Amino acid sequence: MKSKIIIIGAILCAITTTAHAVTKCVALNSNTTCPPSTSSYIGHTDWAATCTTNGVSIPISGIGICSSLRGSSIGQTATELNTSSTSDDNKYCWCKMTSPAVSRWVLHNPNASTSCDRYCANFCANDVQSRASFRSAMFGSLSD
Repeated sequence: MKSKIIIIGAILCAITTTAHAVTKCVALNSNTTCPPSTSSYIGHTDWAATCTTNGVSIPISGIGICSSLRGSSIGQTATELNTSSTSDDNKYCWCKMTSPAVSRWVLHNPNASTSCDRYCANFCANDVQSRASFRSAMFGSLSD
């Protein structure tokens, strides 16, 4: 009898327990601006900026990596990137916002950069602060 009660209790527990999804409200859109800052991300892989939407400041952060994937235009997005085992082939800078939401990879520039590894994160921070089309590509490809 005791085992039947335990089994029934476990079944009821499984039925009444539900998964709770988390929803983020992130106010990043085409009206968002990210004023220039004096921060330098030269030699880093991560970058950050403070953006403003409708008077609300939102700190954002992300990463920049150099890939062998050559894009065709500034602001092009990708869901995944390739890297070459030959480091000289990884000369195209791609940027990704990681907080407060995750974006797709966004291309900094379709032209190869011989110093991509040193400057990529800095390029990302500068692009999000100075290029509306870049911000639009980044903020238009958000996921959780």
